[in-house]
Amino acid sequence: MIKWQTLLIKEIKHLFRDTKTIIQTVVVPTFLTPLLITGIVWYISSIAIEESKKDYEVALYDIGNNELVKKFEEAERLNITIYDSIDKIVDSVKNESSEIGIVIEDGFQQNLTNNTSSEITIYSKNIDTFSQAKSLAEDVIDNFENDERASRLSSLNLDEEFINPINILEEDLTTEKEAAGSIFGGILAFFFVMYVITGSMYPAIDLGAGEKERGTMETLVSTNISSLEIIVGKMLSVTASAVLTATFSLLGFIIPVLIIFFFYADSIPESLFDTLSSLVNPIAFLGIFGLIIPLSILMGALLLAVSVYSKNTKEAGLLLGNLVIVFFLPAYIPLFNPGLELDFIGSIIPCYNLALLTNSLIAENTNWMLYLSALGSTVVYCCIAIYITYIMFDDEKIIFRS
Repeated sequence: MIKWQTLLIKEIKHLFRDTKTIIQTVVVPTFLTPLLITGIVWYISSIAIEESKKDYEVALYDIGNNELVKKFEEAERLNITIYDSIDKIVDSVKNESSEIGIVIEDGFQQNLTNNTSSEITIYSKNIDTFSQAKSLAEDVIDNFENDERASRLSSLNLDEEFINPINILEEDLTTEKEAAGSIFGGILAFFFVMYVITGSMYPAIDLGAGEKERGTMETLVSTNISSLEIIVGKMLSVTASAVLTATFSLLGFIIPVLIIFFFYADSIPESLFDTLSSLVNPIAFLGIFGLIIPLSILMGALLLAVSVYSKNTKEAGLLLGNLVIVFFLPAYIPLFNPGLELDFIGSIIPCYNLALLTNSLIAENTNWMLYLSALGSTVVYCCIAIYITYIMFDDEKIIFRS
């Protein structure tokens, strides 16, 4: 058997004898991914459902006994409290006694009678993004305004079309696959990057700085095994751990989706069912894995190089913690801007290209030239990273650095 293969088998056996490695590689990604996603969806859904049933406290300033006040008092889910000063309205919103404050301009009803405009000011604290108080109040105002507009037009014998010469109609042409890519693509890619990093970080520390601490690194490099064979054996074991972790994280996402299909298909909305169906796409996941494998090799080589350079596991953990931020940040960007489109520059940025290509692969609108650009650039980075690692292993000053 070739020496690097023997070393690879030895390193993998060493890694997986540790219970922590099995938990981190298999258990956590398989169960944590669906739990996190399910938990987030459940939390957001529960808040949205709670807000849809909630009654809101509304502070209202009015001294003219306007018709609009009656509309507010008749509105569902709005508990109106009348105040006699604007300062009290502002204070009520600031101290969160009221969800929103509404100030109706003095002379409001008279202005309407004179066919002139009036002002209404809405005070709010836009912290609770789920709150529906402001939109409910705006609906009341909009309905009142529409009635007033219709009354004025009627008095002039004019139809409402007279002031609305153009009606804008919107048609959403987004397919279910594109929606699935937009919603889940960035999240999936982020999880893949996270698990590739976590799956390779601990083995890299253990097989580099860990061996230096145990004194086995010096023994290994003093044998007749070449530096290149040592690098290949160790790097492939780190890569195997990263790929396994990413694979189990993918299974952890797919399994709940399949359970929903087979057991709960009749109890979920059709639109959600169609969106989830778009995720079960073998070609998309093969394409994603085509990018994950070289990314895992890149991570393995870089993390191993830093680990070998480190004096001990403590220093390795510190240095690697800073390094992984560089890979995490590009994966974050598409999460906060789902409308981003991949271009050539973006296709050569590791993790960023994976995030955007995951979107397009699920949506089935992949630009395969950009995919090849991403794949090719990652392979080039792998070669550079492997060369850096080779230099580290070939330098006795670094190997025996303490």
